[in-house]
Amino acid sequence: MHCNVCTSGFIVIYQETAENQLEIVKTRGDLVRLNGEKVKLIGRYISRTWKPDGKFTGIPGFQGIYIKARIILEDGMEVSIFPSWNKQSLRSPEETEKYNHQMVEAVGVVQFEGTLTPNSQIRESYINLTQLGLYL
Repeated sequence: MHCNVCTSGFIVIYQETAENQLEIVKTRGDLVRLNGEKVKLIGRYISRTWKPDGKFTGIPGFQGIYIKARIILEDGMEVSIFPSWNKQSLRSPEETEKYNHQMVEAVGVVQFEGTLTPNSQIRESYINLTQLGLYL
């Protein structure tokens, strides 16, 4: 907690937000060290768009597209935005238009090489995103 005295004589007490105190993840080593923690992850936002086979969507006549994104760390490590099996991993066209190929900061809990299902051999690193913005 911090305390400032204003010129008007009032004392202003404020507390820094947890966002300002988060550990930074920029490399694979950071990701391993901070596995399971809420962090600020910094890297390049890259999206992928495709049209799924309608029979696999569960929606008859589905005509939409799927967009997923990941953040590439400075050492090339890829971190998905939400695990690929989670519907929240589908990103909006507006988000991808704003952030694609841009440096971003993402806040959330990171998972290093988590399994996609309990018995899966496939692993991916991901962030359970709570906040996303351009990295300035």
